[in-house]
Order: sequence, then C-alpha cells, then structure tokens
Amino acid sequence: MNHEIKLEQLDTLLKNANADYSILKNETNISSAAQGAALYGISLSETTPTLIIKTDSGYLAAIIGGDTRISFKKLKHALNSKDVNLADPETVFNITGAKIGEVSLVNPELKTIIDSNVLKNKACYGGCGTPKTTLRINTNDLIKITNAQILDFADVRS
Repeated sequence: MNHEIKLEQLDTLLKNANADYSILKNETNISSAAQGAALYGISLSETTPTLIIKTDSGYLAAIIGGDTRISFKKLKHALNSKDVNLADPETVFNITGAKIGEVSLVNPELKTIIDSNVLKNKACYGGCGTPKTTLRINTNDLIKITNAQILDFADVRS
C-alpha cells in the first residue's frame, strides 16, 4: 500500500476518534529509541516501539517504553502462553505492511497489549507504519483506540 494512503487512513482513524495526536515528518528513519528521544527532546520512556509478537494463539502488537525490554518470562505468564517469540522481519511486513522500526502504534487488525510502564507517560511517540514518520499520541487515547490490554511484561533496562 502507498505510504501516503496509509498516513491518510491513520489520520482519518485518529481524527474520527477525537485523539490528541500529531503525525511528525522526520528527515531520516529513526533507528533507535535513543535517537528518537534526542530528536524530539523527550525521555527514553516516551519513545514507544511496537513489536509484533507470535503467540500460541496468533500474532499481537506489543508496545513498550524505550527504556524497557520485553521479559519473555513475564509475557508468557501474562498471556498464559507457552510459546512467545518476536515475529521475524518478513512476517512483520506481511502482517503490518511496515518494516521493523516503522510499525505503527495503531494496528486495528491486531490485538494490542501495552506494558504498564508506558502509563507513566502523558504521550507516546512511535511508528506510523511508514518510513520517516513518527506518531505522537496521548497515551490514554492510544489505549482507547487500540482497545489495548495493559499488562506487566517489560523490565527497565539496566
């Protein structure tokens, strides 16, 4: 799908939900949480990558803070799932239409889980599903729009 169409669809979805958001254009792709935090002058925890997770019952979108990493032990327990892994890049693209690092915070076709650490942020900064774009969205609006389940599945990076 064309990147402009994808952005228009995201913009329409967020407008219709009366979300507090901005779609930000970047000069280059952001390749790390630290790079995103530096670019926008925000804390590492406000950068919120979306990871696609394969479970016993299918795929889901998992959103974590940039200052954390997934604890697969916690995630297996929270999901009551024996087998939990990161999806490979080809699968991520096939499911979301985006490359790893560009996956949108909003994926209506996927169940979404958000780590409880993310709730300390007023806003989340993450992918739009297209290159060189960042979505800034109010955390509560993100939870409402994605119908996300809040779970404890990440550990703060040491």
